[in-house]
This record gives sequence, structure tokens and C-alpha cells, in this order.
Amino acid sequence: MLVILTGNKEIMKLFCFLFSVTLFSCNFQAKKPELNPLKEIEPVNYSEIDNQVQNILEENNGKFPLIKFEKKKGNKHLIYFGEQHGNDPNDPRFDTIQKYFSLYKPAILLNEGGPVADSLHFTSRVDAIQKKGTIGFLKFLADNAKVKLQNADCPDSLEIASLLTKYNRNKVLYFLVLQRFVPQFTAGYDGAKKLETEYGKFTGKYLETRCNLKLTENEKQWGYFEKLYAENNADKKIDLENFDLSQTEFDKGDLGNISRSSLQIRDSVIIGNIYKTLQKHDIVFVVFGAAHLLAEKPTLEKLFE
Repeated sequence: MLVILTGNKEIMKLFCFLFSVTLFSCNFQAKKPELNPLKEIEPVNYSEIDNQVQNILEENNGKFPLIKFEKKKGNKHLIYFGEQHGNDPNDPRFDTIQKYFSLYKPAILLNEGGPVADSLHFTSRVDAIQKKGTIGFLKFLADNAKVKLQNADCPDSLEIASLLTKYNRNKVLYFLVLQRFVPQFTAGYDGAKKLETEYGKFTGKYLETRCNLKLTENEKQWGYFEKLYAENNADKKIDLENFDLSQTEFDKGDLGNISRSSLQIRDSVIIGNIYKTLQKHDIVFVVFGAAHLLAEKPTLEKLFE
């Protein structure tokens, strides 16, 4: 059963329609089916996924090792790496990913985080990683190999609309800023970045335009998020210079519930997109956050049985 945490029937109907059309299209186009049909998404206990992640982090001194999931059936070959996001060009995981990418020469590369502009290019691998982290690194690999980099993630607008049917608006806004703006802004923080300018881009270009989340003038202000942060952290003020995302408890309370719902919505869509891509291409290379791989693995394995 495909489980989506949403109370909005119209969104649910739209999602199921799009998903069924995708599967019909895939089956229609496949000349020689080599994968098992994607009939259902295996149920996932996201609390257990959280526990796995925490155990792995504790065993590895807070660093999440790169996970490789690889399956073959007939001509179909899936190589899926689960990673901990970051923008350190010296992180050995980038060497490992590049090694297997060069070895298997995939026809297509699937990324997390939304579409990447074809016009975006980097002068070097280091330049790509420092500026855009994993997604920049993948664009650099794709450009050099002359293969397509394609978004396999859930549309942000669908994810957020679904979350807003179940959770308080301020809680969702707090989650989005804490997860998707603060880490990127504080990476390599030197005090020179203009907070209001960058936050204005995030609220305008990302939340309002890409996510279709209309904000009030008050909600667009950084001071509004500071207020939300204090309310959720015993009146503590956020310290951008020393911010450590690993200390944020995304697995507990309201933040944990929203995080798990977000993952569940996204994982359902990601699996469908991977399946669709495998119907069209023989060798597919995927890089997403490790929690996604852990949650999606049971369903993906069934495709190759």
C-alpha cells in the first residue's frame, strides 16, 4: 500500500493519479520488461530508520559512512549511494562515488534536491563541491561524462502542501528553514554573508516560487524565524557562527514527526521515479541522503528479485 501522510483528499487523489499514470506509461514503453512490476511501496517504520541512523552515527564518531546499494537483473543495473550531505571537497566519499560512476558509465544520473539548471557549470570538482555540495559534484560529473543529471526528488510544492494538511503552519516553516536554509547558509560561515539578502532569496525564490508557499510580510523576515527558533529551543537564540545541525533533534517531538512525514512523502515519489528511469535506461546511478536509501531499499530489492 502506498502510504502518504496527508489529510487532504484532493492532494491524495492528484498524487495517486500521477503515480498511476507514471506506472502505466512505464509499462507501456518498456519493450522487454526485466524488472518486477512496482505494485506497492513497502511499509517503512521511520522511527526505526531514525534509530539506525543514530546507531551508525554513534559507531562512526558522528560521521555517516557512504552506503552503496547495487542490484542487477538482466540488463538492468541500479547503483544507489546513500550519503551524509556536506561540502568538504576532501571528503573521501566523493572519490568513491566518482570511482563507481567512472567504472559503470551510467546512462543517467539521478539527484536529490530538485532540478539543476543545464546552464550551471563549475570550473573544477573542488569548485562544484564548495559551492553546491553533492548536487554540484554530481552536475560536474554529469557534464564531464556528457550524461543527463535528472531530479528524482518529490516536487517541493506537493511535499509542503501535504505537510500543511497535517501540521501547524509555524511548525512546518520552522522545519523548512532549519533543514533547508540554515545549514547551507552556515556552511563555511565567515560573518561576511548578508543574512537578510540570502534569507530573502530563500523565502522568495524557494518557499514562495518553487514551493508555492505564500508568506505574509512578517513571515518573510529573519526575525520571525528567530522567534520560532526561540519558541522551540527554550528561548535560546540561534548562533549561526557556531551552528551544528547534528545537534538538532530531527527525530523527536513535532520536528521528528514532520521530518518523518516529509521522508515518507518523498520516498514514495523517489521510488516511482527510479522505477520509471530504470524502464527507460539500463544503467542508472543514484545519489541521495542515506536515510532515503535505508527506507527505500526493501521496495527496490523487490524489483530485482
